[in-house]
Amino acid sequence: MDADRMHALACRYAAEQTDAHLQAALEASLPLCALIARRFAHRGVEYEDLYQIACLACVGALKRFDVSREMKFTTFVTPTVTGAVRNAVRDQAGLLRSPRAMLQQSAQLARIREAFCQRERREPTARELADALGWDVERVLTALSHPAARAPLSLDQEDGDGLPLAARLPFLETGFDRSEQRADLEKALEALSPLEQELMALRYKQRLSQRDAARRLGMSQMQVSRMERRVLTALRKELTTPA
Repeated sequence: MDADRMHALACRYAAEQTDAHLQAALEASLPLCALIARRFAHRGVEYEDLYQIACLACVGALKRFDVSREMKFTTFVTPTVTGAVRNAVRDQAGLLRSPRAMLQQSAQLARIREAFCQRERREPTARELADALGWDVERVLTALSHPAARAPLSLDQEDGDGLPLAARLPFLETGFDRSEQRADLEKALEALSPLEQELMALRYKQRLSQRDAARRLGMSQMQVSRMERRVLTALRKELTTPA
């Protein structure tokens, strides 16, 4: 990025506002636009979209640049472009947080996820969902983290072998009435955090390995192992402690 060249071409355009001079000044400023867009990427808005916003803001700055103020063009354009990109990220984040928009996105995500599972006979990764929806991965993870996107942790839902979650949990002993056992386990699971519930669903309903579950949750395998061990210990204690 050549700040002196950017300034010289911006001054030339300010003196003679032709399309050719504007194009030359903009092309010289493109590395700055790319740099600012990259700074705000992975925050819910695609880099390409941020780059386009940065370029448009740069064009606006070129048209408003006043040489008589004796200010370096980079000093003038940087806060203008940064502000435009920041506002775009803020507005998009606000949209993603709105309950109505999140419900709509979660419903769309659920349809794509269900279609993928039926077609591939497995759960999609966040990247596969992002590719199918045309979203970035962060947007998928944001939508997945919303309660509306979480499938209920039903003990009656069967896995690929036709076995319910209750039958997959290793610490359940025989000798109890099945319905009473299920009710006790449902109550114990409700006390878990959303992340812990999701881990249990991934490991014992979807039967993912610890490595795959860690990848889905954005955690290390060691973190998943420790959390699973802690949750199983807590559930075992809850289910074996006399009322």
